Amino acid sequence: MIENLRKGWCPGALAPMLSGDGYIFRLRLTNGILSFERAKALSDLSRRYGNGAFDLSARANLQMRGVGTEDIPALQEELSALGLLDSDARAEAVRNIVPSPLAGFDPTASIDARPLVMALEALLTREKALHDLPPKFGFSIDGGGALPLAGVVTDIDFTAVADGEAPRLLVTLGGVDAGLVAPENLVAAAETLVRNFLRLRENDGRMSALVARIGVAPLLENCPAKAQAEFGLFRIAWSDRGEAAAYWPILGARNCGGKNFVGAGLLFGRIEADTLEALADAAEESGAGELRLTPWRVMLAVGLSPEGAETLAARLAKLGFILDASDPRLAFSACPGAPACSSALGDVRAAALALAPHWRVDAGRVHVSGCAKGCAFHGRALTLVAGDDGFSLVENGFARDEPVARRLDLATCQQKLSNISKGARV
Repeated sequence: MIENLRKGWCPGALAPMLSGDGYIFRLRLTNGILSFERAKALSDLSRRYGNGAFDLSARANLQMRGVGTEDIPALQEELSALGLLDSDARAEAVRNIVPSPLAGFDPTASIDARPLVMALEALLTREKALHDLPPKFGFSIDGGGALPLAGVVTDIDFTAVADGEAPRLLVTLGGVDAGLVAPENLVAAAETLVRNFLRLRENDGRMSALVARIGVAPLLENCPAKAQAEFGLFRIAWSDRGEAAAYWPILGARNCGGKNFVGAGLLFGRIEADTLEALADAAEESGAGELRLTPWRVMLAVGLSPEGAETLAARLAKLGFILDASDPRLAFSACPGAPACSSALGDVRAAALALAPHWRVDAGRVHVSGCAKGCAFHGRALTLVAGDDGFSLVENGFARDEPVARRLDLATCQQKLSNISKGARV
């Protein structure tokens, strides 16, 4: 099953990507649901075939790292036995959907997004013409409730909003509101939007670039009758577009509409195989139903009693998970860096840990990137980019942007962050 081994590409399980520490296998778990059985099985596979490390991505995917070339066929066979292998690499590559992390568990949500995610996945897998989508093209389906997808902007976003008595989904194309659609018409609308994107995109690799060039109106043409009547009729204010610190209340033991869960933060999104297995064991023993992945480098254990949630939170704190919302490390995004990534020009995770004590979590996002690609964070932030001659500093921008300062050593970066967190200008 070794197909299309790629470097510099979005990895999959059928199309793993070569990095500095071996091949990366990205596992796209439907609805971000990770059963205890699968968590333990994947932990075992990571120890046997990988380097014992996983990353939780910004799109709520679990990435197994450090797989050797000779182990790829055996690992793919075992992933297939677990039901985690797609029919082919192209079908796998387009199955990029960020789901509501508490879907089906949160009684305050407007919509249970799980069946919508499954229906959209089926469409993307079935329709081969849609396999021509660019590899980073993605979707999100946000059912609302206690844990909205704050700060998650993909190519096509569906977000539950109140519209009279019946819930509707706000359709956003590349960050631009396009209208409302009924939940039962989501799949038809998504198919039309994707086909129009493929027809109109020319050299545009993402929806945001196409919308910037032609606007949203051409993308809404030829919608199915039921969906077409709903598109474009509404323009509503939607303020929750930027990354919000509001999601950090998911850390620790939490109540959600009378139900309970525990949020366990992962430092830089990294979790070791032994720790994942320990999390699964502790959650299961505490009475949780399953684990959920989120796009915020947090894993959730859902379906707990109040007592079970408190017990589990105490156990996870001892395992090293982040459960304190004031921890400054929560403000930092950092890629694996050198030597794990061959493109990185520094050990940026070590640098981020050295910088964290000089920052306040409420002072904003800090992105420490190993190179100008900026893989770890896709929004604007106070950004430090590693180079051969030290760090470059970008103010409220991306790793690829023009820096305001260059050739900074770590001590200078620490002082700058300390000053900025106290209100000084960059």
